[in-house]
This record gives sequence, C-alpha cells and structure tokens, in this order.
Amino acid sequence: MSRYKDFTNLAADIAWETNNDGNITYILGNERFGYKNSQLVGLKATKLLHKSTPASSKRYFTSKTPQTDLELVLKHASGDPVTLQVSTIPFFDKQGNWEGTRAIGKDVTLDRYRDIELAAAQNRERVMSFITQSVREAEVSRKGLDPVLKAITLSLAIDGCQIIRLNANTQREVMSTFGAMPVPISKKIDVGINNRLIFDHRNLRCIAQVTKYQREANGLLVFWGKGASSYWNDDDLFLFEQCADLIGIELEHIATRELLEVLSTTDQLTGLLNRGTFEKYLTEKIFAQVKTRAPTGVLVFIDFDNFKLINDSQGHKAGDKALVKLANFLINLARPGDFVARFGGDEFAMWLNNLEKPAARALFKPLLFNTNFFKEFSVDRRKPVGISAGFVSLDRSYDKTASDLIERADILMYRRKKDKKRRQASK
Repeated sequence: MSRYKDFTNLAADIAWETNNDGNITYILGNERFGYKNSQLVGLKATKLLHKSTPASSKRYFTSKTPQTDLELVLKHASGDPVTLQVSTIPFFDKQGNWEGTRAIGKDVTLDRYRDIELAAAQNRERVMSFITQSVREAEVSRKGLDPVLKAITLSLAIDGCQIIRLNANTQREVMSTFGAMPVPISKKIDVGINNRLIFDHRNLRCIAQVTKYQREANGLLVFWGKGASSYWNDDDLFLFEQCADLIGIELEHIATRELLEVLSTTDQLTGLLNRGTFEKYLTEKIFAQVKTRAPTGVLVFIDFDNFKLINDSQGHKAGDKALVKLANFLINLARPGDFVARFGGDEFAMWLNNLEKPAARALFKPLLFNTNFFKEFSVDRRKPVGISAGFVSLDRSYDKTASDLIERADILMYRRKKDKKRRQASK
C-alpha cells in the first residue's frame, strides 16, 4: 500500500475510491484541497462537485467503464473551484460484480485560469483592433465619430454611448451619440479625480470615462446599458478605458482640424471670413439663385476713408482697433443668411441676402452718415475717418462669378470715395 501511495503521489494530486453507492471509501491528497480525511470518507462524492460543474458529471464517480482525461470542477474547502483532469477505472469482485470506481486527478486550475486569461486577452485584442480600425477609417470630424461610436457599442455589447467634448472653461459639448439616451446627462457628470464615474440614470446603468490627450482631460466617453448589458466586469472596464484613450486622441485631431479650418477661412484680427472663403460662399449663393430664381441680394463693398492717417499718427494698434470696431458693427448687422469678410488691409465686403438696395442702404445709414462713429480715430477735421461703400444687386444676366459682382461693387465704392473727396475739397 505504501508503494501504491508513493506512485499515486507522483502521478496525481488526488486519488479516491467510491463504492457502488457513490460514497467515498478512500481518498489520498485531500489535504491539498483543505479537507481532513475524516470529512470525506463516507461522504457522497457528488457533494464535492462545484456548482459550476454540469449535472451530467455526477456519473463519473460511479462509472462502470474506464474514463480518461475528464475535467471535473470540485469544491475546495474554502468554496473556490478546483479544476481536475481525471481518469477513472471501475473495479469488480471475483464474480464480476461491480463494486465501485477508482480515480486519480491532476490539479489543472492554474492552467485553466491561464487559458481563460489568454482567451480574454485575445478577445480584448480583437475588440480593440476592430475599434481602432474604425477610428483609422473614420473621417476626422464630428460626423466621423458616428461610425466609431457604432463600432464601440456593437463590440462592447452595450446599449449606447456618447462623446462629450470639454471646451474652453470646461464647457461641455455633445459631439456624437449612438443609441437611445432618454434624457441628456452631460451636465450631471462629475468624475472628480478618479477619471471614471459609475452611476444610475433613470433605468440605465452608466459609466463616464475621462478622455485625455497628453494627460490633459479633453472630454468624456459615456457608456450605458440596461439589463444584461449593464453587468460589467474588469475586462469591460479595461476596454472602456482603452476606448476613451482612442477617443481622446481623436478629439484632439478634430480640434486641430477645426482650428486649421478657422485659420484658413477667417481673418485672425477680426474673426471675419477671409477673401477666399467669402468668394466661395458668394459663388455658391449666385449659382443657387440662378438655378432657383430665388429673390436676390445685395453685395456691399466697404473701404475706410483716411485709414492711413490712423496708423501714421496713432500707430498700428489704433488702426487695428478701428478695423475691429467696423468688424463688430458688421457682425451685429448680419442676419441669418448674411456673411461678411475682411478682404485685407482696410477693405471689407458683406452679402445681404434677400434684400434690395434701398433696404441695404438703410441698414448702413448709422455708419455712412454718422461722422462721430470713428471720431476717436480722427486726427484731422478736414480728413475725418469714415467709410465709403458700393452697393450692387446681383444681375443674373451679367454676374457669372463672384469676381464679377465684387468688381462692380468695388468700382461703385471708389466712385463714392472720389465724390466724397471732391465735396470735402470744395468746402
């Protein structure tokens, strides 16, 4: 028996024998699983099975045929599962009557944990690879975030998610949403210093994960689910964090692109459109009106009078203030459908949509006939700072391009300027 025990210890972590009632009559290696021998001998062997073991596994304790490389999950004395790789062999009396079953088992719990971890890691890699590819293929824009959120929602088996951008002064702006969100939640989220907040919202379970770029918070990625889709484990939380890292980079790319678009389409001093963008918009307006025969509009071309005197006498800083003052007036004057630009230097242009020339001149009356508007910049009473403007309506038979319309307005503006100079010289 001692020799048998030594061989068993070398070959297996546990060995047992059950009688034809399925009760344990002999066990070796039980201390490894936290039990005393007295606790197990006489016990129904099936009571050692862990709750995660299929009910069909009970028959292996009383098998009348040899079995090899079975997997049984037994219950450690602590209640934890222990996975065994088991082989069994029945034994019989001299008359051939079955008396019971003997078995040896090898503890493969750590192997199975490693298998589970490997499978989980491979799954995480597949999920993140799919989401990363979706980000790479997406357009760098707000619209491009929509398919990314769809990929995240489907890959993580959640009900929906939302991207919130943190702008200047930590103002929050919803950039994209996928899935039904009954009530906006962006104003309620305060993740604090933990970078993650798990909370309930109506009948939803939600997670808000901070997005970052170079360690600076730039937004929130909010996930939600209900029912089975709201039970999140450590793997899920890891994937949420990885997704937030990707979105943080994408938000930075979008912000950079938007900044470049602003710099390429606007005048940096006044914030108005630049000439190229204005001409593009004006061309679109002309072609749209030619096709639809819609009511036309008026182009106003504006130029300062005696602007050079401001720079020469008060410096360029004062000149910039005068330009900004005019820009602000034009911005406040603009209605929906209007657009305004600084062409460069002291030249400005404005499109007044669906308006006739008399009404356009009336809008500009406070600027054209108010000699005090730029009084603070005037240094010579004989040459006051003011503006001259040319007003032209779109002529469908003549204006084929934006340049045609601008040229006519420019010519009229210079006529007004010359007339004004003649009147001032005659005084």
